[in-house]
Amino acid sequence: MNRRKRILALVLIAAGVIILFGKWLNPLSLIALLVLCYGIYAMRAGRVPFGYKCLAVGAGLLLLNHIVLLIGGILLSIAVFYARSRELHAGRRYTERVEWVSQLKRDREAWTPENISLWHLFGDVDCDFSLALPAEPDTVIHLQGLISDVDLTFPEEYGLELDVFVGYGKVSFDGQGRPGMLNKFVWRSPGYERSEQKVRVVMAHAAGNVNIRMN
Repeated sequence: MNRRKRILALVLIAAGVIILFGKWLNPLSLIALLVLCYGIYAMRAGRVPFGYKCLAVGAGLLLLNHIVLLIGGILLSIAVFYARSRELHAGRRYTERVEWVSQLKRDREAWTPENISLWHLFGDVDCDFSLALPAEPDTVIHLQGLISDVDLTFPEEYGLELDVFVGYGKVSFDGQGRPGMLNKFVWRSPGYERSEQKVRVVMAHAAGNVNIRMN
């Protein structure tokens, strides 16, 4: 019964999209939407890596068919990214990067955190702050893009402030979370202002899987 309900939900989503955006649709658009819908279904069924691949393929097909609209959306997203970056890092030194595909891996050896703003179409971020050797008492991590897989680990003694938004995907904190649409998670650890080491994390992605934990 649950399988039938899921299939019905996908059909209704596709029908609604066709009704709303019918005049812009053609066979390639329909295929792209079906692939996107199947990617969402796969993620809800627990097949997260495969779901991301479907989302990437669907987005690629839409890119081929609606290149002007997609480029406009990307440029708008980058403009918002630059404005938000200046706001978050006001008065401090920081690294700013815009990349199509990015990897930020800090989970195997000692590393020094830095204030950073990173925009990407597809991103893979894995940072373990228990291995960090901080040079400053507070750090701002700003991530924005289309599709991203983020895994962050923090020691319990850190003061942590989170502002995370994912259009579709999963936001998990200490193992609690579930896939869904328009996921917004805002949290500040108790005693944040008194903590010797603080980290502020601000994220916004169209789709992704965000896993944050404290140990």
